[in-house]
Amino acid sequence: MTDSVTTDVAERVAPEQHTRAESGALPAYIAITIAVVLWGLAPVATRYLVLRADPLGVLGLRFALCSVLYLPVLPRLHAHGYRQPGAARWTRRDVLLLVGCGLAGIVGYNVPVTYGTQHVQAALAGILLSTESLWIAGFSVLLLKERPTPRLLGALAVGAAGVATLLIAGGGLDVRASMLVGCLLILLGASMWGLYSVCVGPLIRRMGTLPVSALTLWIGTVPLVAVGGPAMASAAGHLTAGSWTVLVLYGLGPNIIGMLLWNYGVSRVAPSRAAVFLYLYPAVGVAGGVLLLGERATAGMAVGGLLVVSALVLTTRAQRKRDSVSARRG
Repeated sequence: MTDSVTTDVAERVAPEQHTRAESGALPAYIAITIAVVLWGLAPVATRYLVLRADPLGVLGLRFALCSVLYLPVLPRLHAHGYRQPGAARWTRRDVLLLVGCGLAGIVGYNVPVTYGTQHVQAALAGILLSTESLWIAGFSVLLLKERPTPRLLGALAVGAAGVATLLIAGGGLDVRASMLVGCLLILLGASMWGLYSVCVGPLIRRMGTLPVSALTLWIGTVPLVAVGGPAMASAAGHLTAGSWTVLVLYGLGPNIIGMLLWNYGVSRVAPSRAAVFLYLYPAVGVAGGVLLLGERATAGMAVGGLLVVSALVLTTRAQRKRDSVSARRG
């Protein structure tokens, strides 16, 4: 992401943070909640699939399917010049930001998470992915120029302690180098989603949820399919009917419905406020891993998960305090 694009993000978001309509908040929160529940089940589906086929092939097939499902909206996008009616025209900075969001949100998030989940239980992956809230808070400070409060800094420290606990003891007695690498890959993916969530908001408010969602997905799918062609062919030959069913539902749920709902939500509420709903991530991920895959929740996982959730609570309270002070000053 270039410095000019970073500056553009900060300039566009700052004056918009206090002008979002309150009447649109409830639908936005409902949309975000559904999206996070769908995403909470994503590590379960990913774990199920990557244990049966090549991870890159699974990823390529999934996003090729998603891209095809988005094709019906292409005539509508073309009719309005790839923007919603009444929206501003695309600028060079908009295009650069769009490409950056597509690469960060699709490639940067999904590739490391998919490979990481091959070596990490779905329950542990779900807890690690819940750190997205902390990454969103951190990127809000860096890109949106939000002032880091002592409470926010404390939240980041507690979250780091939780992640360290998960890395050290999250696997119970079966801690391997491959598991640690998998955890780090998942954390890398979580950071990329935090970057995407902060940067995509200005684009959606200017151009609309559907155009930005479709275009970022297509941009991110191109390199996945280009690089993963042979792996996709191999994976397609190894997937059973049940695996194909999971793959199709996975594409429709988190990647289509979840993406649209999340983009709708973060365009109407501050990213750091939307982040609070990621509290559901650990609960959904652990429940799905235990109930659907027969995984075992460990004591280390419970302690690390508690620290991460505590950090998320502190992050949200810090954001609410900042918003309250800003409202009084306004």
